[in-house]
Amino acid sequence: MSKSKKPTQFYATMSTSIVLVLISLFLLIFFHSGNITNIVKENINILVELEDGLPTGQIENLKKTITAYDGVLPASVEYLTKESALSLMSKELDISQTTGENPFKDIIKFNLKHQSYSEQNIQKIKSEIELEKGVTGLYYENESIDQVKSNLDKLSLGILVLAFCFIILALAIIFNTIQLTLYSDLKEIRTMQMVGAENKFVKKPYLKSAFTMALKSILAVIIFIGIICTYLMTAGNVIADVIQWDYVIYTILICLFVAIGIQYYSTNLIVNRFLKREGR
Repeated sequence: MSKSKKPTQFYATMSTSIVLVLISLFLLIFFHSGNITNIVKENINILVELEDGLPTGQIENLKKTITAYDGVLPASVEYLTKESALSLMSKELDISQTTGENPFKDIIKFNLKHQSYSEQNIQKIKSEIELEKGVTGLYYENESIDQVKSNLDKLSLGILVLAFCFIILALAIIFNTIQLTLYSDLKEIRTMQMVGAENKFVKKPYLKSAFTMALKSILAVIIFIGIICTYLMTAGNVIADVIQWDYVIYTILICLFVAIGIQYYSTNLIVNRFLKREGR
């Protein structure tokens, strides 16, 4: 095969790598979307507002009552004074702590397990806890989950559309690369045909080159996924709990099949058509 194909092979490998990176991003988001949503659910604070001046014993009893409810994460049940509540809500709602009078009361905050986080279960807890002496109300918000789902869907769709665009570009580059290579090797190919070489033998170096480019592309994807996973695992927050390694392996395997499909089978098809046109 001619050495003049190397620059075009580089572009073909790069375009395939970009396609695989985009596909891997889509697959990682798709596979982990449920896990991301579950983590969001378990980190949404549910707040029980208390009357002022409750004795410590009554607060402890309320904490025990809340802990006993179905689906409550025991470690998440925490009493906060009105000053701590102001600090917490200032971060969540992005409001100033220097506005004068504190609008909050003492609260008990808690979180639910993701499988127990539902409107029905929260309303049940709300109706029961508000009957307890010293409780003025229970507050929660459900918009975060819907927003996360919506954003994940939009991001996944955008990445998928972009990946399809790059697939078309990659196939075009591969087609041009192989065609240029075949025409530059035309004299050599005809010589092999004259001495009785079978198509299988003629195609072998081109298919080998395509397989090598596929392996280089998947190596780039593995490095990319490795960087992402390493960053998330060392993030030091709830994001580190998102990664599930079986999904990562599935993503790499799917990308491997896509890489072989794009490079190997497209090369085989193009070379077959060329040889057929040349009378073989």
